[in-house]
Amino acid sequence: MIKKLNANKNELLNTFKKKKINFFKLIFELTRENRVQFCVFVSLIIFNSLLISINSYIINLTIEQIAFDFSDTGVGNNHKMQWWFFLIMSGIVLLGMALGAYSKEYLGTIIAIKIEIQLRQIILDKLLKQDISFYYDKKIGDIMTKVVGDTNVIGNEINGLFSAIIQAPIVMIFSSVVLFMIDVPLGITSVVTIYLLSFILIAITSNYKKRTTIVRTTISDINGDVIDRIGAIRLIKSSATREYEYERIKQIHKPYLKSFKPLAKTGGLLLQTLIVCDAIVNIIVISVGVFWYGYIQNDINIFLVKLIPIVSCLTQLTRPLWQISGIIPGIARAGASTEKVMEIVTSEILLDDNFTSGKQLDQEVETIEFKNVYFRYPKKEEIILNNINLKLEKGKKYAFVGETGSGKSTIAKLILRFYDKSEGEILINGEKIESFNLKSYLSRVGYVEQEPQIIYGNVYDNVKYGSFEASDDQVKTACIQSKVHEVVKSWENGYETLLGERGTLISGGQKQRLVLARLLLKNPEILILDEATSALDNIVEKEIQLQLEKMMENKTTVIIAHRLSTIKNVDKIYVMAPGKGIVQEGNWDELIKLTGPFKKLYDSSL
Repeated sequence: MIKKLNANKNELLNTFKKKKINFFKLIFELTRENRVQFCVFVSLIIFNSLLISINSYIINLTIEQIAFDFSDTGVGNNHKMQWWFFLIMSGIVLLGMALGAYSKEYLGTIIAIKIEIQLRQIILDKLLKQDISFYYDKKIGDIMTKVVGDTNVIGNEINGLFSAIIQAPIVMIFSSVVLFMIDVPLGITSVVTIYLLSFILIAITSNYKKRTTIVRTTISDINGDVIDRIGAIRLIKSSATREYEYERIKQIHKPYLKSFKPLAKTGGLLLQTLIVCDAIVNIIVISVGVFWYGYIQNDINIFLVKLIPIVSCLTQLTRPLWQISGIIPGIARAGASTEKVMEIVTSEILLDDNFTSGKQLDQEVETIEFKNVYFRYPKKEEIILNNINLKLEKGKKYAFVGETGSGKSTIAKLILRFYDKSEGEILINGEKIESFNLKSYLSRVGYVEQEPQIIYGNVYDNVKYGSFEASDDQVKTACIQSKVHEVVKSWENGYETLLGERGTLISGGQKQRLVLARLLLKNPEILILDEATSALDNIVEKEIQLQLEKMMENKTTVIIAHRLSTIKNVDKIYVMAPGKGIVQEGNWDELIKLTGPFKKLYDSSL
């Protein structure tokens, strides 16, 4: 089932890349698996539209029969049926309209929700496949607007837009036919007037899409800014800049107001035009009717008999005008949101994770080797790693030290395949790292970085992340080893305590200990520790360090060190310099005796 879903997602993504996707093409592609359901939805719209026109015709028959039966002037027509029979027919049609409208709305809403969910899943799948560099120049708020806001806009517009686009022309055509059947001169007058007014409405809303796109872009920028500031709430609080932020938020909303004004003007003009259109159509038809039957035919009674069904038909015929007034803005909103969503869906993935192909890493990792490795970050020219050659072996501990910007953390990111090297080779057991299925490889790697990654959830959710099959008892054992068990027990809800977004409800030290518990629970072959105990006090750090030392036995351990005191017992230290790569290597005892970069780092830390 999962393979089928992945295949369908990949097929859709390939389709999106090959074609320029607009809103309607997007919906067509996303309803491919539910084509029968979508066809039923469209059929219900057509069915309802036909009933609307049929009802107007039945009303005409009813009036004509009543006029014939009860008038002495000879007006009306004898349809050889009782007038009440036509009223019963009209009631049946109205019942059909009600049932059809209910079914259409229900089915349309279900289809819209399914498409919204499917589209959101496709976007999230693409975001999860993206390499880390994709996020560096993106605002989280902007991404969230596309994932949640724009998919919601697309979902909301599906039911209304398809109903209006299909219903409007059908009702206009069939209502026009019924008008001609009732009265040819008045039919011509009504149809010509309505169609001319339709073109005027389309002209008024012709630039709606461009203006809507500007509004959607502006609100995405604002959302990104607001989410960024909420994420920095501690900085704002500690800087006492509440008033500054309040004023700044007011200022960044000015472009939003400015971009919305043209839409407001168009909306106001559209509404007034529609109200005037309704009045104009009735005035013109009544005037022509009075002139034709009152002065030319000299029989106003005929016009009076036809007036009610004609007005009924005109009501149905002017309904599409109101629908057109919603269709154009709706298409504009859906089109603008589709463009925003497609920016993510069709974005290029720089790193192939080989999740569906690649070799399974079904043996222990004996060696990790860098051969003539150069690295620069995507879209940047600066060389971060320069001709790196090293070999990491199972059972040994390695440390990378150096000043800021020397590339020591980049080494860890390349081992984790956050990025691919620019030149050279990275080998796992003698085979290129790119050839392996990334999931099978990373299942053997454990990573703790300087800024602990806590997800919204309870303690179990966080410690089990990546080891989902672990039992609650195993979680508690890991927490005991990381010296956080007693702290968790002291909380009112214990291990069920929600930690807040990014762990905002707990201290930095508590976060780091929970992340270490996650690592201890996973017990991987390769340990990558980027200043993993920096937020701990000295006593707790020494206790946890003992647990880590036990874990490091018979494993490959990579330590990114900012404090040299934590790496005295490693097997090898690599000293790095910005743009130069490795400038010194050796164990602690060897390097401390030499005059050079390591000695300089050591002296500066005293």
